[in-house]
Amino acid sequence: MVSDLAAAREFAAQWDGKGYEKGECQKFWTLLLHDVLGYERMESVRFEHRVAGGGFIDVWIRDASVMVEQKSLGVDLDVPEMRQGVLKTPLAQVWDYAEDLPRTEQPRFLVTCNFGEFRVYDRDRGGRRDLEGAPTFAFTLAELGEHPEYLGFIIDPINSRLEKEKEVSIQAGELVGRIYGGLLDQYLEPDAPETRHALNVLCVRLVFCLYCEDAGLFPKDAFYRYLQGVAPADVRPRLKLLFRALDTPVERRDPYDTVLREFPYVNGGLFAGDFEIPNFSPELLELLLNEVSRAVDWSQISPTIFGGIFESTLNPETRRAGGMHYTDPANIHKVIDPLFLDDLKAELQAINDAEGLTPRQRTNRYRAFHERLCSLRFLDPASGSGNFLTETYLQLRHLEDEVLSRLNAGQTAFSLAEAGASVTRVSLDQFYGIEINDFAVKVAEAALWISRLKANGETAMLLALGDDDFPLRESAHIVQANALTVDWNTVLPADQCNYVLGNPPFIGYSRLDGAQKADRLEIFGKVGGVLDYVACWYRKAADYMRDNREIQAAFVSTNSIVQGQQVSPLWQGLFESGIVLNFAHRTFIWANEAINQAHVYCVIIGFSYTERKAKYVWDYAAEIPSPGDAARDATPGRARRGGIGMRHEVNHLNGYLADAPDVFIDKRTKPLSAMPSMTYGFKPADGGFLLLSSEERDDFLASEPEAEKWIRPFVTAKEFISGKQRYCLWLPEITPTQIAALPKIRARVQGCRQWRLEQVQTGDAYKLADRPHLLRPTSKFKEGIYIVIPRHSSERRKYVPLGFLDSHTIPGDSVSIVPNADIYLFGVLMSQTHNAWMRAVAGRLKSDYRYSSDIVYNNFVWPDAAPAKRERIEQSAQGILEARSLYPDASLATLYDPDLMPAELRAAHRENDRAVEAAYGLPADGDEAGIVSHLFALYAAKTRSTPEKCG
Repeated sequence: MVSDLAAAREFAAQWDGKGYEKGECQKFWTLLLHDVLGYERMESVRFEHRVAGGGFIDVWIRDASVMVEQKSLGVDLDVPEMRQGVLKTPLAQVWDYAEDLPRTEQPRFLVTCNFGEFRVYDRDRGGRRDLEGAPTFAFTLAELGEHPEYLGFIIDPINSRLEKEKEVSIQAGELVGRIYGGLLDQYLEPDAPETRHALNVLCVRLVFCLYCEDAGLFPKDAFYRYLQGVAPADVRPRLKLLFRALDTPVERRDPYDTVLREFPYVNGGLFAGDFEIPNFSPELLELLLNEVSRAVDWSQISPTIFGGIFESTLNPETRRAGGMHYTDPANIHKVIDPLFLDDLKAELQAINDAEGLTPRQRTNRYRAFHERLCSLRFLDPASGSGNFLTETYLQLRHLEDEVLSRLNAGQTAFSLAEAGASVTRVSLDQFYGIEINDFAVKVAEAALWISRLKANGETAMLLALGDDDFPLRESAHIVQANALTVDWNTVLPADQCNYVLGNPPFIGYSRLDGAQKADRLEIFGKVGGVLDYVACWYRKAADYMRDNREIQAAFVSTNSIVQGQQVSPLWQGLFESGIVLNFAHRTFIWANEAINQAHVYCVIIGFSYTERKAKYVWDYAAEIPSPGDAARDATPGRARRGGIGMRHEVNHLNGYLADAPDVFIDKRTKPLSAMPSMTYGFKPADGGFLLLSSEERDDFLASEPEAEKWIRPFVTAKEFISGKQRYCLWLPEITPTQIAALPKIRARVQGCRQWRLEQVQTGDAYKLADRPHLLRPTSKFKEGIYIVIPRHSSERRKYVPLGFLDSHTIPGDSVSIVPNADIYLFGVLMSQTHNAWMRAVAGRLKSDYRYSSDIVYNNFVWPDAAPAKRERIEQSAQGILEARSLYPDASLATLYDPDLMPAELRAAHRENDRAVEAAYGLPADGDEAGIVSHLFALYAAKTRSTPEKCG
């Protein structure tokens, strides 16, 4: 969110000398917020909101913690007016409105405005008497036109309600982690599974009580007062009595027990059953009462965020093994917004904006929309701590609140019957989950209950709910099971499901344990051996959705399932079964809100059997181009954490998330085009005896200078890119006599032989023990010039750095080489076109590119370049080498760092890109998506594919 100076000036000119409170307030603030400030959460802005004490809030920017009292142009903001029988200044009016709201909803900033003047009051800086006549700052409409940043506090995330919820949630989660560890130490058998389960239940119950006492669901500070002054030895029995009471209807309790009388009957199963509770130490009781209960306002937590943080009290190693990652609402919305929420909001807005409707017709449409909200069913088959279900539930409640408000024309404190709405409400019963971890199940259930109670507090500002909080009569259906072995229809029959969503475990194929490999084998058979664990959820979802082809699904996934060798075994079968991709977020960093954050490079994929008319993809660029640079100079592959992404409409999405035909790039042993072969460098199997650092080489030659002819530079990807030196003993032509005359070489060769003899007899190293002087057999290494390509390269680079070396330098196995390559081949490989292909089809190591000959190079379709176009590429490629030579002391790592790349090298690459694009018949400076689409089409034609769909 960034304010717009040009828009601010236009706004100030448009409203100069205008402004009537009743008729133009909403238009004025809508334009100001949306067009000038770029405020993105307009759906949370409320106009003419009635408060319990009487009167209407003119503008309530709820998520920004701002409230506005608007007056007509010319009204003196210091003069009192009669309101509810009392003379009040505009500040007094808005202050009373703020205090009429529940404490957790009261805004920090109050604004009084008369269209020409703005006064801002920060309630954190003083009370009403302190601020009356002394606003925190004030300015005119004309001044705002030149300085829209004066209202920057509205769009500053630090001041937002969501940011405060995040801060409190993180603080609360860290404290619960300390409670968890302290309680675990008190158990007699802390490592027993039964103990862990009992502790999980206990922590969930404590958190629920802490929330209820601060949210007004228990009497104020009831839980704190219940344990205050109690001896540590008595806490355990006191908690047992409390939990039993919370699970017992009030009329069935001991009528003489006045201590527990004030606690309501909760129900819902949360407090059902007796579980082991350990003794409390004095330190643990002090922590619970004074740091956890008293110091934290638990009513401010975000159930969506807190659930994940709470779950992070599990051992981090356990989290890694289980593949669980937790996320904030902004990232969850990347899934749920395009999956269903955007459509629901648009549908509601269409009812709001529809012209020519009678009041009854509009009311009927609102009722029908509300009934549809209440009928939707959601399944998260990897629900974890319930983040996705929780946020989805809250969003449906927000939509429901707007519908109910519309039904009563914006009035508040009415009942469902008065609103003419169905008594049916959005319910937790609409939400289903499958989760293998029992603690996560308990956390998810509690998070959803807290979400319901929190949503009830918001709805209560619109609707007379009555005693709708307790006892809990509805519950989400979270099943503890292995989602890959259980039949999802037993959790939620497919014919009752509308949406499947979530973020299944992020476990790479190389980290699967035996049970997880068995799951994958059962689902995919042997063809799935290269697939990450998350791929199993796609296959299971597709099977589940066959029984109801109207179901829409979206998952967060590791980006490797749309790259390299994983694409074909996953997507080919799904596409053949009828699955289509409807939207996608290309690679970005999935940042979570858990303690000990785990950052994962992810994609989001929306899919179904029913094809949407409009398909969209979001791209996440890493750097903003500097002035004068083309937009295409932004690093294409780099993800930006927390970014919004750039949305594009596409015709089709294939398994690589490209707007291109459904082709599958499998390993190929020879180039598809008539080009030189690419091979790997030498993989030493020497125990380090034949390799030398620069220091070792110098020491070697100081005592044995005759060995110089047998020492050659040895280059790996690291040395090639960083410009550092490394060496090897290169001895294919050495004779036994020569070895005997060189003691240091002889010692190295003998060491290599001994090391190889000690290796596994079936391995390469052991088999080479009779040739200990060789790094590897050298028959494939030819004399001459070769191009060297790092097999792994940073995703920050727009171009994978390639270069020429002669055969005096020995390539290691972390680089690939093209022997006897010419400058034309170098130019095409260094182009944006080839790098775009590489980014689309290559695998990744974390986020870094993994360049392979059998996937990237051998499947690349080269241009059929006429002599003149070929010559142009040769010249532009030479220009790249000349631009590099201007900086002889700079490594390739420095030259291709997007923050340091010299202007001459950028210009040379730009010319080379245009030369290669011309050879392909592509427009100059075209976008990467268009390049990739063109290359996939060439590949399809070259391999005589007949794709079902084309982009």
